[in-house]
Amino acid sequence: MTLRRVLIVTKRSAYETYAVDQKDPGFERLVAQGDPRVRGILASHREHHRTLEVVQKSLERLGASVDRIDRGTPFDECLYDLVVVVGGDGTFISAAHSVRDISMLGVNSAPKDSVGFFCGATRTTADRMLTRLVHADLPTTVFQRLRAEVDGEKVPQPALNDVLYAHENPAAMARYSLRVGEHREEQRSSGVWIGPPAGSRAAVGSAGGRKLPLEAKRFQFVVREPYQGRGRECRFRKGILGAGDRLEIQNHFGHARIFIDGPHVSRPIPFGATVRIRLGDEPLRVLGFRDPDTPRRGPAAQSR
Repeated sequence: MTLRRVLIVTKRSAYETYAVDQKDPGFERLVAQGDPRVRGILASHREHHRTLEVVQKSLERLGASVDRIDRGTPFDECLYDLVVVVGGDGTFISAAHSVRDISMLGVNSAPKDSVGFFCGATRTTADRMLTRLVHADLPTTVFQRLRAEVDGEKVPQPALNDVLYAHENPAAMARYSLRVGEHREEQRSSGVWIGPPAGSRAAVGSAGGRKLPLEAKRFQFVVREPYQGRGRECRFRKGILGAGDRLEIQNHFGHARIFIDGPHVSRPIPFGATVRIRLGDEPLRVLGFRDPDTPRRGPAAQSR
């Protein structure tokens, strides 16, 4: 693979967020007191920037012209041959919302403190993996993503982990009808999780979903905390759907929202509007990914 122009998307460390961006007085007080929790945040901050420096130098050594932006900054993927994310899963998923056609490589910049399911590299392996990429020796994993529509209008961001339909207030109840194929049920609950295979390792799985093979062209839904009182029974609590299926939620209350891959991307759902969710036709190509459920091959594994 020829790397002419590469985009690095990087997170703001927790230290930068609290001390620089927010100037949080509680955080500053803990810094002054030498609190051990703050020492850990500082150590993670330094590790993140060491990783960022390694990735930048590796790309430049390989002849790439490198642009760098912070997480959440819009970008045009057409300008680049590759997107490299330096951070963790939150930064990776955020960047993936702008990616349709090119590949991504995730570098977990502080593995002791950061979750990096989608990140195939770390500071110690990034240079080697980028070199393998140039020599076409880095495996690619294709992840299915979800597409949501609201009354026929497509939500721009594809969901890599999950879509959550819920009341905008997390303590309030959602009222809606849920439909899959010929099955339809009026429900009240805390909301509905919908996720592709990657999401079955995240919130959807934690809510009671089934772990799906990562390569499967399927997705699933899980109803959160269904209301069962006053003769009302929720029988349609979870299910797995195929590539040609879609899930429909008709909203029956005000103040509903859908959240795409967490809290940062959401949109309001009007009373009576219908949300339709299906597998999208723009899967994401992730370089160097290793499924943590797959045992490593090596001397230790072979000796067992």
